[in-house]
Amino acid sequence: MVSMAPMADHAPVLPAGPSLAEDAAGLTDPAVFPVLHPVVPRYADLGGDGRVTTVALSRWFEEARVAAALPRFRRLVSDGGFAPFRVLLAAQRLRLLAPLTHGGEYRVGTGVRRIGGSSYSYGHGVFDGDRCVAVSDSVTVLATGSGPSGLPDALRTDLAALVLEEPGGAPPRPESARHERARYPVGHAVVSRIGDVDTNRHVNNAAVLSWYADAVAAWQSARLDDPDGGPPEELAATAWEVQFVAEVAHPRTYDVALAVDPAPDGGLHYRAGIFAGERCVGLADGFGAAGPFAGRGLGPRSAWRA
Repeated sequence: MVSMAPMADHAPVLPAGPSLAEDAAGLTDPAVFPVLHPVVPRYADLGGDGRVTTVALSRWFEEARVAAALPRFRRLVSDGGFAPFRVLLAAQRLRLLAPLTHGGEYRVGTGVRRIGGSSYSYGHGVFDGDRCVAVSDSVTVLATGSGPSGLPDALRTDLAALVLEEPGGAPPRPESARHERARYPVGHAVVSRIGDVDTNRHVNNAAVLSWYADAVAAWQSARLDDPDGGPPEELAATAWEVQFVAEVAHPRTYDVALAVDPAPDGGLHYRAGIFAGERCVGLADGFGAAGPFAGRGLGPRSAWRA
């Protein structure tokens, strides 16, 4: 069993998540956000080290998106001026910059980074006072029964009132080979639960992120001789980039496939995909510390190499 000293409260989290690290500088200033709302971590938000997990953070950002003020669009919908629709999350990136602890008081900033034809992007920052401790952005698609829908003028007007004055970068699209199950050497079976389902009647984005985190933890545990309580929290991914390829349904059994490589910063890069048989329904890239895996073989990766 590998033991690791607990991380000091002031210690920075591994600077991981390259694409969001490169284009999220504008999300680290609370003054740029048109909306800031307070959040106090709940006990259920914490991992074994007493810090807020990335999965809990994804729920904070989801609540911020749902709470965004869209009065004209809501009025249009309530008056019957827009066909039945769904709001679907297409992609999400999040990155921890410093530990978030129980008993702390934080603010989540929310604004709009981009407005497209049928989609738009939110940006977020989490602040401890004026210090930014986490950032995130996401792509949301408006869809009707026939597919993506053009954004109505009422929604565009609402979104324009929330636009951030910063250049928002676009989340990267994983290479096409990522959709091939045979490219991943490791598999982790997951069965959806009723508690995973949200109002769109598919598996919620935070639940999907927890599946990826579970697959990473299972891979780590197998290489640490399955310690009681799982791998040390210091090894958890501190940044995620998630693409929702198709809706994840319930009840279903899925295969969370995983490939692990060294990251350029000295940590580990977890390439993951969710598969229904051979069909890919989701992709993710996690980034975290290498810890006891540094300098060790990470398992067969020849299947991943082109």
